[in-house]
Amino acid sequence: MIDKQQELPMIKNLQGFTLIELMIVVAIIGILLAVATPSYQQYVIEGRRSDAHTALASAAAAQERIYAYSYAYSMDTNDLGGTASINGFYTISVSTPEGSPPPAAPQQFTLRAVPASGSAQTMDTNCQALTLNHLGERASFDASGNATTDCW
Repeated sequence: MIDKQQELPMIKNLQGFTLIELMIVVAIIGILLAVATPSYQQYVIEGRRSDAHTALASAAAAQERIYAYSYAYSMDTNDLGGTASINGFYTISVSTPEGSPPPAAPQQFTLRAVPASGSAQTMDTNCQALTLNHLGERASFDASGNATTDCW
């Protein structure tokens, strides 16, 4: 039979966490979240750029198919799959290169993808516009209109 003196030490070993230990764990979790969340958000934003890359490549392929039949590129985004990218994060537009007037039968084009209004991609200030032209040249621009190199 167990007497009362032997039972007390076993009960003493079964105590839970102290408030200080619990607060330390909560503080560590808070610090980890504070560091990880912005990194994760930036990673997601960079990953969504593939939506623009895919939309521009698809529109360029459509332009080449149109050119093969009519010997002119189309300036109508409806001919190229519409103005929205596949996932809707970007708006696609087409124009003739800067400085050249739009001819009746365009022989050049520049496709441009910009973040759709209300999209989370508007926070991607380093890559506010991505372009692809008839020569396959890619470019990107930040929120100020300056060329950037890390968006493609």
